[in-house]
Amino acid sequence: MTKLLIQGHHSLRGEVELSGDQQTIMAIQAASLLSTHGTVIIDNVPATANVVAMNQLLQSLNVVIEFDRHQQILKMDATRHIEPVKISGQELLAAGAILARCRHVQLVDNGVNPEYQQTMIRIGEFLSQMGATMTTANEMIDITADHLIGQKIDLQNDTLATTLTLMMAATMAQGITVLNNPYDHPAVIELAKVLNKMGARVHGAGTKVLRIQGVTFLHSTDYYALDDQEEASVCLIIGALTAGDVLVRGARQVHLQPLIDHLEQMGNTVIIQRNGIRVIGTRLQLPIDIQPEISRFTGSYTQIALLALQMVAQGTSTISNFSKSELDVLGCAVADRYKQLKYEDRQLVIHGPLKQYPKVVTTNSPMTGLLALLDALVADQVTMINPAEVAGGSFVHLIDRLIELGAKIELSFE
Repeated sequence: MTKLLIQGHHSLRGEVELSGDQQTIMAIQAASLLSTHGTVIIDNVPATANVVAMNQLLQSLNVVIEFDRHQQILKMDATRHIEPVKISGQELLAAGAILARCRHVQLVDNGVNPEYQQTMIRIGEFLSQMGATMTTANEMIDITADHLIGQKIDLQNDTLATTLTLMMAATMAQGITVLNNPYDHPAVIELAKVLNKMGARVHGAGTKVLRIQGVTFLHSTDYYALDDQEEASVCLIIGALTAGDVLVRGARQVHLQPLIDHLEQMGNTVIIQRNGIRVIGTRLQLPIDIQPEISRFTGSYTQIALLALQMVAQGTSTISNFSKSELDVLGCAVADRYKQLKYEDRQLVIHGPLKQYPKVVTTNSPMTGLLALLDALVADQVTMINPAEVAGGSFVHLIDRLIELGAKIELSFE
C-alpha cells in the first residue's frame, strides 16, 4: 500500500492549471439521458472517481459511452432504449433526467451520508408536486410519472443536486416550472447553457429565479467543460493556508467572490488577474466566522479546506451549519488532545491555532484525505498519510500539483 510522507510548514509558490469542473460534467452526463437524437460530447473531462462512477451509471442504463482519458473527451449516446435502475449518493442528480426519460426512477438511501437521505426525500417531494406518484418502502423512494406538470417551487436551503435534478425534470414537463432560490453554483449556469443548446428553454440561470418552459424533444450537443471552480477554491485556500503565493489559472471571480471576501477578511491578499486569481497568504490568519451564506456558495471539498484554514487562525472562530458528515471527517483526520474544537447544535467552535496534529493518519474517503493532507502541509513535522490513493483522490493530479508548488511530499511503498 502506498503512503504519503509530508514534511510540512513550507510556503507553496507557483501556478496551478485546473481540470474540468466535476459537478458540471456530472450534471451534463445526467442530462445526456434527455437526448434522443445524436451523441452528447464533452471536452476537458478529468477521469475522477465521480465522473467514472457516473459513466458506469449511464452504461447500466444502456447508454453507449466512449471516454478517451488521454484526450479528455467523453461521448454519450442515449438514443437506445433506456432501462431505469436504482440510484443513490451523488447519482441522485440524475433522478430528474431518468424520470423524464423513463417515467420511473428509484432512489435508495445508501446509508453513507445523512445529507443524501435528506436530498433523496426532498427530490421525491418536489417531483410529487410536479405530478409524480411517490411511494416509500425499505429505505427506497419509488417515483413514477406519465408526465410532469410545471410548478412554482422554492429551493431555499436545498442542495445543488436538488436544483440540478429539477432543472432536468422541468425541461420535459408540461408548462412552465419556476424554481425560486436555486442553489448558487457554476454547475447551474453551465447546465442551463447546455440544456438550451440541446433545445430546452431555460431562463434566469445565475439569478434568484429560474424559469423553464417544457419542451417535447431534446437533441445532442457538444460542450467544453468549465475549469473546476471548486478545485480553484481549494488551491486558493492552500495558498493562504501555507502563507504562500499561488496563481490559479482559470479561477473566475464571478463564481468565487464569497470565498475571495472571506480570504481577504482573514488577512490574505487576493489579486484578480486576466488569466486567473492569485492569493498571497499570511502566517497570521485572523479568526473570521464562516456563515451559512458561504457554505451555500461552496462545495464539500471547499468547506473541508476552509475548516483546515480556520484551524490555523489566531483566535476563536465558528463554523455554522457544520454537518454530522463533516464532523466524522474531522474526527478521522484530527486528534483534538487539547480540546480546541467544540461541536454543538450544528456549530463548530475552533480555538485556534491548533496546537498539535496527528503524525499518522489513515484515510477512509477523499474528504478525510483532503483534510489530512492540508493539515500535514501546515504542521511543522513529518506526517504519514495512508493510503496515498485516497488522500489525493479529491482532484486529479492533486499530489503532483502540490509537489510542483514546492510541497515536500514523498511516496513510501513499505
